[in-house]
Amino acid sequence: MVNASIVILTFNREEVISKTVKAMLELDYPENNFEIIIINDGSKDNTKKVLEEFKSEKKITVVNNEKEKGPCGARNQGIKIAKNDFVIIMDDDCIPEKNWLKQMMKGFDSDKVGMVSGYSIYGGTSTGFNRKALDKTGLYDEKYFYYREDTDLVFRIMDAGFEVKQVDAKYFHDHKMEKPKNLIDFLKHSWKRIKNHKNDVLLYKKNPERTKKFLDIKLGFIVNPLNDFKAATGLWHKKGKMNLSSPRGIVFLENKSVLHNIIILLGGIFYVIAVKSVRLYASFKFKKLLV
Repeated sequence: MVNASIVILTFNREEVISKTVKAMLELDYPENNFEIIIINDGSKDNTKKVLEEFKSEKKITVVNNEKEKGPCGARNQGIKIAKNDFVIIMDDDCIPEKNWLKQMMKGFDSDKVGMVSGYSIYGGTSTGFNRKALDKTGLYDEKYFYYREDTDLVFRIMDAGFEVKQVDAKYFHDHKMEKPKNLIDFLKHSWKRIKNHKNDVLLYKKNPERTKKFLDIKLGFIVNPLNDFKAATGLWHKKGKMNLSSPRGIVFLENKSVLHNIIILLGGIFYVIAVKSVRLYASFKFKKLLV
């Protein structure tokens, strides 16, 4: 059986991290053939205390960062610590099914495979890397801090001549803590999500041809507004129902009446305008026009 290293980045997730780690310990995979590395990236809640529960587990390594490095920096930290030739990145609120690791590792059926993912062909949570690919491409680009960093790495792996594939490795993504509890939380969540799209510009600058297709860029600088609209209204996937939501699976408002429909439409239009404004602002920073 192939040895694997699972890297879990956690930040302020005291409510769910224990559940995630316990599920990892119950994986249907030979005990001596995988390790778990947890990077607690400067959590301000009781995450550090919760993780003490696992200090006697020999297969678990916990690193507590005093200062937040951000997703890219913390994941890179975990990859560097990893002892094995295959490294899998998993979010702290993703609960794997028992055969998840087996399914992930089945994807690495040749040396030509550089990345497999149970989430998306463009990376994200539940994404594994062949260290041979990472040795050629480098790790996550920390200029991104958050968002599109995984897609950038996948593009580099593809450019290096490796194959990438999506596999049927199932897990439950627990979104309870992310769902806003009130209007203020919703506005904060929405603004954070909108701001992240500045990284679309960086991705386009670094990977122009691949990003053009990935983001459906028209006329060389306009992301198809319909795609932005779909991302905010639940229509981004084939079976999607119209609602005010996030592609991460969080539904803020279901479409149960004419009023709801109007609010969702207006929310989608506002999102398109806001995201394009953020991209325009980032165009000056990265010196690459994209809206």
